Amino acid sequence: MINTSVQPELNGAAHGERAFTLIEVLIVVLIAGILAATVVPAMLSADSVQIVAAGRILASDMQYAQTEAIATQTPVTVSFDPAGETYTLSNASGALINPITGNSYMVVFSANSSLDDVDLVSANFGGAAVVTFDEMGAPDASGSVTLQAGPHSLRVDVANATGSVTVVEVGW
Repeated sequence: MINTSVQPELNGAAHGERAFTLIEVLIVVLIAGILAATVVPAMLSADSVQIVAAGRILASDMQYAQTEAIATQTPVTVSFDPAGETYTLSNASGALINPITGNSYMVVFSANSSLDDVDLVSANFGGAAVVTFDEMGAPDASGSVTLQAGPHSLRVDVANATGSVTVVEVGW
């Protein structure tokens, strides 16, 4: 005699196959959510985001000053005021005009709500808080600018002769 009865499949799985239950999936999602809620904010704290942004802005402004000096064949100076948390770009005619804002090229970290935790700690270029790029784009002195936001610090370095600008994380 031939057995023609068919066993129904449970939950769409063939005999011997295993699947995750809804409870198991929910527990994994819950654990992943808890980890994300604790790890991501620590990795992306406001201080670390602000200091990285400020470092990039300063480095690009230094490179802009260097490029402007080469393009116009006139020296361009970047002057830092750590007490006022500002820096300006100028040439012999006065303050440069920021091509984005159309105003004098002055950066004030405390005036920008997305950078208000950033402190301009120091600027030292051969003993002065000023660096001037000549017609060839070379700085008059190598040096660095230190920025800080909370426990995070960055240093923006300008190399002698080449004027290469680099951003270095300090104490992370």
